[in-house]
Amino acid sequence: MNQVGIALAAVVLAGGRGTRLGGRDKAELRLGGERLVDRAAAAVRAVGADPIVVVGPERAAVPECAIVREDPPFAGPLAALEAALVALDGVADDTWVLLLSCDLVRPDAAVARLALQDGAPTDTEAVVLRDPDGRAQWLAAGYRLGALRGALAPFAGRTANAPLRRAFESVAVRFVDADAAEVVDVDTPEDLERAERSVRSESPETEERT
Repeated sequence: MNQVGIALAAVVLAGGRGTRLGGRDKAELRLGGERLVDRAAAAVRAVGADPIVVVGPERAAVPECAIVREDPPFAGPLAALEAALVALDGVADDTWVLLLSCDLVRPDAAVARLALQDGAPTDTEAVVLRDPDGRAQWLAAGYRLGALRGALAPFAGRTANAPLRRAFESVAVRFVDADAAEVVDVDTPEDLERAERSVRSESPETEERT
């Protein structure tokens, strides 16, 4: 539990192909000297999430986090979430699960905007960030674990390459509008360059030199 007594767990998805990055492993990409997957894990750990499950190849492993792999590999986020739920077996249904893609530039900002660390919602089963264009960010979100289990049950054994949003059609969702910087991710080399410049501009060393 976190400091206000909310049971939090987390799932970090790190199994994408990185096609638009020339096949580079997103989890292994570094931003500000840190791997993207480590940044995401640190963001959820900072608000008291435990356990934390990373879904991806062994090289994406993070200390003190479980590592699992979707079956088959590269079968998409719904298959990855199915694998994560197996790792969360035994965790209570009323636990809230932070679900993040590892390629978020500011996972800490996304987690802060979700605000689950401040208290569990009582009027919904999911809190999902929405970008300035109104698009739901299903991988920058928090879900009640029981709702996740119920949503995936009809897809058992059929999650490979299934659209993630279809699983949540029966879930009560509260959308939270987010700033672009809170949900921006890394899909291309240009995205990575922009993110690196942004992180450098925010670093204490940069501020000292200006």
